Amino acid sequence: MPLRACGLILVLLASTSGCTLVAKRPPTPANHIDSTALARTPPPPNERFYLIVFGSQDLLRHPKYAHSFATLIHTVETPGQEPQLETHTISWLPSTGDIRPLSRSVEPGRNFSLQETLDLVLKDRQSVQMWGPFEVWHGFAYRYQTQKEFLDSGAIGYQCNDSIGEARTGNGCDCFHAISDMDPVYPRWRYPLVEYGFAASGNLVRRFMRSPVTINGGTTHDWLIDRIGLNAYPIERRQYRGRIVPFEPGEPGLETPKAPAAMPATPPKPATPPKTAP
Repeated sequence: MPLRACGLILVLLASTSGCTLVAKRPPTPANHIDSTALARTPPPPNERFYLIVFGSQDLLRHPKYAHSFATLIHTVETPGQEPQLETHTISWLPSTGDIRPLSRSVEPGRNFSLQETLDLVLKDRQSVQMWGPFEVWHGFAYRYQTQKEFLDSGAIGYQCNDSIGEARTGNGCDCFHAISDMDPVYPRWRYPLVEYGFAASGNLVRRFMRSPVTINGGTTHDWLIDRIGLNAYPIERRQYRGRIVPFEPGEPGLETPKAPAAMPATPPKPATPPKTAP
């Protein structure tokens, strides 16, 4: 292929995938949480938190048909009873559900539920992969829930390529950065939009595992899969194979220069009546 044609293709890919060096991160309070104070917060009794990261894409990996989303599962354990579950999904999409990869304008966005998201991407003939469920410490759960509340507040909108156009000012983001923006350590350029679909979700998993946020990170808690209804969907399970920096009580859950990380953490708020998901 002529070099000029290759160059044009690269420019097109950059316009649809994005270069995040110049994009401003939205002002989420999740990455301003005091990590040291968070580490001193005692875990809530009889409560645990688990994370599943999902990626989807179509056969040809079109940006219009690719998505990254995650679900936090909050369990409350009562002796002699099955744990009660509550799910919190970050699945940031245009409120219409119709992704416009070349749009330079921010539009209203909303978090779709886990079931809504799976129904939507499968209707578009996307394949779905998942990593987890991994247990995460309560500090990570708090930071995650803070990020979800920020998105749900309507403070920002959605733009598929948030490194160009209106979203560069920090008033919108895409699905990938809706999750990664809670990271107070890694800047946007560590989450490049040339990775999307499976690759972007795999990057998120790698970051989480290399930060001290997971508890026994090599272990998945498969009993949760049926409890939240995932067995009803054609989802491919993925295993993480790589370095794991586990959470240790008293640690702030942040990456250090010697231990590359992902995203920090969050404890839960006073419990709302738990419910089964999705």
